[in-house]
Amino acid sequence: MGATLDLINFIRDLKYSNLEPEIIEKAKLCILDLVGVALAGTGTDVFKIILHFSKGNFRKGNSTVFVKGEKFSECGASFLNAIAASSLDMDDGNRLAMGHPGSAIIPAALAVAEAKGTNPKEFLAAIVAGYEVAVRISMSRTPFFMKHQYSTGIWGGFGAVVAVGKILHFNEHLYQCAFGTVAAYSPFPPSNLSLKLNESMVKESIGWTCFTGCCSALMAENGFTGSYDILDDPSRYQILNLANGLGKNYAILNTYFKPYACCRWAHSTIDGVLYLVKKYNIHYRYIKEIRVKIFYEASRLSQRNSYKPRTIIEAQYSLPFSVALALFYNKLGPEELTESNLQNDKILELAKKVKITVDPELNRLFPQKTVAKIEIFEKDKVFETTVEYPRGNPERPLSNEELEDKFRSLTSKFLGNSTCTEVVEKIYNLEKLENLGTLMKMLTC
Repeated sequence: MGATLDLINFIRDLKYSNLEPEIIEKAKLCILDLVGVALAGTGTDVFKIILHFSKGNFRKGNSTVFVKGEKFSECGASFLNAIAASSLDMDDGNRLAMGHPGSAIIPAALAVAEAKGTNPKEFLAAIVAGYEVAVRISMSRTPFFMKHQYSTGIWGGFGAVVAVGKILHFNEHLYQCAFGTVAAYSPFPPSNLSLKLNESMVKESIGWTCFTGCCSALMAENGFTGSYDILDDPSRYQILNLANGLGKNYAILNTYFKPYACCRWAHSTIDGVLYLVKKYNIHYRYIKEIRVKIFYEASRLSQRNSYKPRTIIEAQYSLPFSVALALFYNKLGPEELTESNLQNDKILELAKKVKITVDPELNRLFPQKTVAKIEIFEKDKVFETTVEYPRGNPERPLSNEELEDKFRSLTSKFLGNSTCTEVVEKIYNLEKLENLGTLMKMLTC
């Protein structure tokens, strides 16, 4: 049980007082970003369906859901808030893990920390630990599972277990049990359906893996046992990678934040198109064609219903439609991604002009880089650029001001401008709060 115990010892030894300021700051930004996209996500159809379902199936409790007047048990609140956080496809991610740790981890940690009255410093340390272990587990999957099973649902629940366990001061035995349970119960979508599942309300199984992680931790606390050494299974994990370099380069520092409400694989292309349009003053009416060379995974976003998506979620996974929408509005957020725009002839015509091809050279760079080469044809002119890293990556980070603007743009209509400002300040000074209760009371709409 070498790797399992190494991870557990690292988790238990990790303390707020030992974390560098840049790590604490990044954890706060992850929380700010998560809260913003989750609040906005409460307006989506998928969240409304799950809220209705939850009222009939989860008990009331002491954990806040981002909807006014609603409090559920820790597991119920985790599920609802994770659904809200992932519904707009604007939640944070990690490139090498190929998924979204924040929406799988933070809702569970928030729910348990609020219910238990946890000190915010302990809460922040729990978030850092959750990101570290979840990302490591994803990156350490064996080649078969890395290639065919990229869904966050497979590994995100481990991060929720870690964060909740740290808040509850788990010992070695409890962590072993919770790891075994979450490994057994986490979603494991069949590989040939992964992208199709994402285009449905399942959305990488993030809501369920957050719920499963929270449940697994609380079940362990109540005496439920799981396989003690699941992380030492060489058929699932490259064991040496799980604990190699622990504490030297924290995974949370490599978190990216999304400026656009669509699959991350489309962001490099959108960045390139918007750059060319601005630099050369190109009007979309005069564009004849947009040619994009991309890596294979991104090319999958131009299949099936990509040129005329039938639903908002299909549109989030459509590279041609996302590019057209961003080109039409010069931005791409929830206010642009609407049912009416799915029928907008001007946007649909633009989408038809986006031509996608796979470039073997770019494919070899994935997942370390998500490169896109873009050419825009206008009459007898051709404009071209290459984007190595999309905006929001650690290599091209969004500034704090840009992240605050994103938060306000997503939440001001729910909270009001003054409350938005107050929430930002409280999250930036989270360690000074007595507990999370004051903050959570403000986070309903």
